[in-house]
Amino acid sequence: MNNIINFYYGINIIDIYKLDDKYRFKYNDKNYYFVQYDRDQKDIKSLIEICIELKKRNILTNEFICNKFKNYLTPFNNKLYILIKENINNYKINFNDILYIQNSTTNISFDKNIIRTNYIELWKNKIDFYEKKIDNKYQLLYKTIDYYIGLGENAISYIVNNDIKINNIVLSHRRINEKMDSFDFYNPLNYILDNRARDLADYIKTLFFYNEVSDDILLSFLYYINFSREECILFISRMLFPTYYFDLIDRVTFNKEDEIILKNIINKNNDYINLLKKILYYINNNLRMNIPVIEWIIKM
Repeated sequence: MNNIINFYYGINIIDIYKLDDKYRFKYNDKNYYFVQYDRDQKDIKSLIEICIELKKRNILTNEFICNKFKNYLTPFNNKLYILIKENINNYKINFNDILYIQNSTTNISFDKNIIRTNYIELWKNKIDFYEKKIDNKYQLLYKTIDYYIGLGENAISYIVNNDIKINNIVLSHRRINEKMDSFDFYNPLNYILDNRARDLADYIKTLFFYNEVSDDILLSFLYYINFSREECILFISRMLFPTYYFDLIDRVTFNKEDEIILKNIINKNNDYINLLKKILYYINNNLRMNIPVIEWIIKM
C-alpha cells in the first residue's frame, strides 16, 4: 500500500494501517483515508463541485485529493479507490451537525446526478427486492418481514395520498446510522441532495434504536428544524419507512451476520410506534401544522 500511495500521490509514508475497510495514514499533520469508491462513477464530478462550493462558503467538509495523474479515482486491486483528507478532527456527531449543514446549504444548486427525492420509486423497488429475497432460511427475518414491509407500504401511501411537493433541498447523506462519526458525516462520498426531513428522520431513528435518549429530546428537534407542513408529512413518511430494519437485512444476507442483530429493533417496536404517535400529536398540537393522522398509530 505504501508503494501505491507513493506512486499515485507522491507521498512517502512509513505508517499506514487498515481499519474498518479504510487505509489510514498521517501526512503533514493531517489524517488521510484511502477508501474504496462505492458510488456510480458519474457522481464524482457532482461531488467534487459540491466540495468546491462548500469550501467557497467556508462550510466544513473533508475533501477528495486528486492523484498526480489528475484523476480522483485510483485503481487498486481491480477496484477504484479515492483519497480523502480529514479537515475536521473526528468526534461523534450530534444534532448541531445536522442543523449546521442544513442551515448552511439551504440554497445549494441542484444536481440531478445526486438528488434523491424519488422516494416512491426507490421504496417500492426496495420492498419488491426483499419480498423476493427472504425465505425461511432466515427464520427471524421470515417471521417479521411482512410487518416491516407493511410499514414501508404505509410510508409510500402517506406520501402518495397527500400529494406533497418536495422542496427545501439541502446537502444530505445517503444514510445516518449508529456507526457514523464526523469523518463519515463530512465525507463527500456520503453526500447527496434531499429535503431536510431525510437526515433528521435517520438521526432520530438511530438515536431511538441505539442510544438511550428520551422521547422529549427527540421531539424537541422538530422545534429547531422548523419544518413546513409538507416537510412534516414527508418527515412522518420517512419515520415510518423502516430503513433501520432493511439495513440489518442487508447485513444478515450479504455480510452473513447473525440474525440476532435484529432482536433489539424488534423488541423496541411497540415503543417506536408510541414515539410516532407522540410525534404526530406534537406536530398537530404544539407546532399546529394540522397534518393527516395515521389512524392505526393513533389508536395504539
